[in-house]
Amino acid sequence: MSEEGATPDELIAIVTKRASFLAVLSSGAMEKRALRDELGVSRSTVYKAVRELKAYDLVERTNDGLRLTLAGRILESEYDTFRRRTEDVCRTRHLLSTLPADCGIPTALIENAETILPERHAPNHPIQYFERMVSDADCVRGLSPVALPQYVDLFYERSVSGGMAAELVLEQPVVKYLVTDYSDELREALEIGNLSVWETENTLPFGLIVAKGTTNEHDGVCVVVYNERGELRGLITNDTRNAVEWGHETFERFRNDATLVGGE
Repeated sequence: MSEEGATPDELIAIVTKRASFLAVLSSGAMEKRALRDELGVSRSTVYKAVRELKAYDLVERTNDGLRLTLAGRILESEYDTFRRRTEDVCRTRHLLSTLPADCGIPTALIENAETILPERHAPNHPIQYFERMVSDADCVRGLSPVALPQYVDLFYERSVSGGMAAELVLEQPVVKYLVTDYSDELREALEIGNLSVWETENTLPFGLIVAKGTTNEHDGVCVVVYNERGELRGLITNDTRNAVEWGHETFERFRNDATLVGGE
């Protein structure tokens, strides 16, 4: 007998409870014995699960065995998507918890993303990854709320000697620091024409690098996470098209609200 008056919460509960059965049946019709063998559960567990799923019209009996109904297939797919998103959040939540809740990080960035964290035996691991990413790029666009000496030296060398094009949006204190402590290097990089710098009065919620290589295979985006004291906590990196597009859009949004300091 169908649970015609089932609430969304009841459906969510049954889909969550019987997710493994729905996942197996998503590949095609299957008899109860095959379900039992595939999942490694008892006959009584299979019987109870099938009874519950049939009660909510999520599975049906056919000549080939049990199969998902249209409703069952839709909910199985949506649950699988939710499960994968949850895995993405679990993988990145250490860094997500450091960022402001309204910073605009989308699911496109964390989907299948890689996190780079400082480790006890390798505290500079994130910086080394960042350096490799910039060193391999032909063109980068970036946001930075801080100015680490390693960053300054890297961008100077890559833009002056390596021919890399760079567009950077920096917070006002960062620009002041560069003008005061690296005036010669900044002037030289700007005069060569590979570097453009914008100054923003806004507080940048994170650092950002969008790197472009000679082929799309080398494109990637990296969010650099700092705590409120400006200490590097780690990186969230991704090379999917949606993530890279978000990176470009985010850079352009901050650039459009910034003032050009030098370059084109």
